[in-house]
Amino acid sequence: MKIATFLITALVNLGIAFVMFFMLILSLNGFHENEATPGLLLYIVWGFLSALITSVLGVLLADYMAVKKSLNKIAATVISITVFVGVGGVSVVVAWFAAIFLASAMR
Repeated sequence: MKIATFLITALVNLGIAFVMFFMLILSLNGFHENEATPGLLLYIVWGFLSALITSVLGVLLADYMAVKKSLNKIAATVISITVFVGVGGVSVVVAWFAAIFLASAMR
C-alpha cells in the first residue's frame, strides 16, 4: 500500500502542477523572457518538491494511521491520499502566485 499511496499522490499532484503550469504561462503573457524565467524556474522546482514531499508525507501518514490508530490499510491510504493531494494542490497554487510575484518583481 505504501507504493500505491506514494505513486497516486505524486501523480495527482504532478497533474495539478502540470495544469497550473499552463495557467502560469498564460498569466505570464506579456513578460519578457528574462523577466519570466526566474518565475518559471521557481514554479517548476516548487512543484516537483511539493509533489515529492507530499507523497512521502502521505506514505508516513498512511502507515501511522494503519499501525498506531488501528485503521484499515485501505481506509488509511484513501484518507492519506485525499489529505495530501489537497495539501499539494494548495502548495502549487501558492507556488503559482509566488512565480507571478517574482516575475513582476523582475520588471
